[in-house]
Amino acid sequence: MTTFSRAGALPRRGSALWLLRLEGVLLASVGFAVSAVPRALPILLGLLALVAAVHVLVVDRKRPLVLLRAPLGIALAVFIAYLFINSSWATDRPAAIAKAGSVALMAVAALLIAASVSLREGADAGVLARWTLAGLLLGIAFLLVELVFGEPIMRFLDNHVVHLFNASPKKAKVVNGEVTRVKDFVLNRNVTSLVMLLIPGMFFTSNLATVRARRAFLGALVVGALACVLLSQSGTSVVALIVGGAVLALAAFSLPATRYLLAAGWIVATLLAVPLCSLPYALGWQHVTWLPPDSVVARFYIWRYTAEKVYERPITGIGIRNTRTIPTQVLTKKDNPFYTLRPGRHAHTVFLQIWLELGGIGALLFCVLGIAVLWQLQFWPSLVEAGAYGLFAAVAAIGLSGFDLWQTWLIASLALAWIAMLLAAAFPLLGKASASPPEVAGHAALEAALPAL
Repeated sequence: MTTFSRAGALPRRGSALWLLRLEGVLLASVGFAVSAVPRALPILLGLLALVAAVHVLVVDRKRPLVLLRAPLGIALAVFIAYLFINSSWATDRPAAIAKAGSVALMAVAALLIAASVSLREGADAGVLARWTLAGLLLGIAFLLVELVFGEPIMRFLDNHVVHLFNASPKKAKVVNGEVTRVKDFVLNRNVTSLVMLLIPGMFFTSNLATVRARRAFLGALVVGALACVLLSQSGTSVVALIVGGAVLALAAFSLPATRYLLAAGWIVATLLAVPLCSLPYALGWQHVTWLPPDSVVARFYIWRYTAEKVYERPITGIGIRNTRTIPTQVLTKKDNPFYTLRPGRHAHTVFLQIWLELGGIGALLFCVLGIAVLWQLQFWPSLVEAGAYGLFAAVAAIGLSGFDLWQTWLIASLALAWIAMLLAAAFPLLGKASASPPEVAGHAALEAALPAL
């Protein structure tokens, strides 16, 4: 049994060929933007959705409804509907409604793209994958240059072409009106976005013509991504990479066990986020001197204060995107010389943010959404299923210490990562393991996904 079947790809000639090429060019742009300009991803997602809509309209206009009626589609629709309901009692109602609307628009765009991708057969899927892989590798090269040489491209563009970000003491060092240095954390979103596209990118290399090419491109992709993560200041990305890799390795031994373990972890993280996030402060970990004070220790204070705020409206929450409206409670130097005891503009963990803004109702719906993802993955080819579990774990790790769920670039990156996995499921080579028994499918997944190792 599968969630949907692939059928009806357009003949590759005339307008259909141009449509495929246009989609490929947009996917190459997306692949590049993942590492180079992640804030451009929502716009590219919208453009890609328009092309996808034309393809779906010509081939199978009912395909989006098929995806929407799947458990994941239903869970996502219910969750988004609640975002609009939740925004009605938000303190900053216009901001809440706007954010709920942007999430809904990106979900519609993702649905159209997923419907189009699900209609692509092996050959066409391979074309799109090669375009995306080319853009992804070019983006990694761009990011490496920025990380190694101190953001020379970004500084040049910002000083001489167009302001890419607001030059402020928080984001950059400015001397006589010129940006001389960009703060290290500015590129953290680039690295985080790259981590989410790494596993799909690895699968895309399996579509290359020769074994030598597959190994060369896979090696370049993995080494380049690892270098970007290790050279950056994104501790979140390091953790996500480790967790995703560990789960991928576990999936090589047992897909069912991996699925059950992820489901259990997801339930605990979403439903017990408030007491769990209060625990580090209660245990006194904020006084541990060897922990990084400006990142890890800061979160202990912020999580404790945020958790306390959850209890004020535990059922309905304060409203989507309204963490920013909570007043700041400043600590004295005697308490802590570095931080304020507050969520600030961000709760610094997605799971606690859900409880604060959406309440217990939102946390329950968010939990169901994750379980729906895991349930649907079991119907994918075994090889792709194994990779998808690694991606799920990496995304969850990013959410664990990520500072805001509602960032448009983050949601767009997440949507594109899962669309890329759906595209990978169309590759004939990756589908061979789908007929394997569960106890050996994981071994096949590891062997096929990591040929360069």
